[in-house]
Amino acid sequence: MAAFERPGNPEYLRQATFRIFGEQCLRCGERRPLEMAHIMNWPRCVAVAGKEVNGIAPPEAWHYGEALRHFHHLGNVLPLCANCHTLYDGVQWEDVTEAEVRGYRDAAVQEPDVLSRLINFVGTELSGRPNRCTHKVDGKRKHSHAVDVNSCVWPLTWIAQGYELGLITEKPNLIVSADSAVHYHVLLTTTEIRMCTGEVSRCGRDGKVWKRR
Repeated sequence: MAAFERPGNPEYLRQATFRIFGEQCLRCGERRPLEMAHIMNWPRCVAVAGKEVNGIAPPEAWHYGEALRHFHHLGNVLPLCANCHTLYDGVQWEDVTEAEVRGYRDAAVQEPDVLSRLINFVGTELSGRPNRCTHKVDGKRKHSHAVDVNSCVWPLTWIAQGYELGLITEKPNLIVSADSAVHYHVLLTTTEIRMCTGEVSRCGRDGKVWKRR
C-alpha cells in the first residue's frame, strides 16, 4: 500500500463547511475554537482508493487522486470544536465514534436554516466565483466567474432528501445565471443540472430565478 503525505485543508472547503453548517460545533455547540473535521480520515481514504482489482494495484497518481477525492469534499467534513475534534481523531480515545459524528451531520442537513444555506450555496457556485479565475489578459487579471458544478453534488443530494422528507415546500425548479450567455436549470428534487442558452426571462416563468444574497 502506497504511503502518501496528508494534504493540507483547502481554504475554500473550510469556508464552505462553516458557511453551510454554521459556525458552531455540531456536537457540543461550542463556537470557539472551531475547526473543520473529516469524517473519514486520510489513511482510510488512501486505503479505500488503493484497493486492488483482480490482484492489480492502481497506478500511484490515480491512487492519490482518488484518495484526495474521497477526503476533501463536503460529504466528508463538518464543523467541530477543537476539543470534540481531538476526541474524535485521537486513536487513544473512544468518546466520539464515526457513527455519532455522521449522525450529527445527517441531522444538520435536515435543519431548515441549513437547507436554505445549501440552496444558496448551489446558486453561488453555479453563478461563478471570480476568485477561481487566476489568468490575466493584457497584463490584467480578468474574472471569468469560473463554475465548479462538481461542488454541488453533495448539497444537491441533501436538498433532494429535504424535498423527499417534506422539509422543503418551495418550487424545486431553480434557475441560476452564470454569465450573459448561459444559465443553469437545477431540479432540486434531484441532482440534475442542465446548461441553457435561452433567455432567462422566458425560462424564469417555469421556476425560481436565484439571486445572490
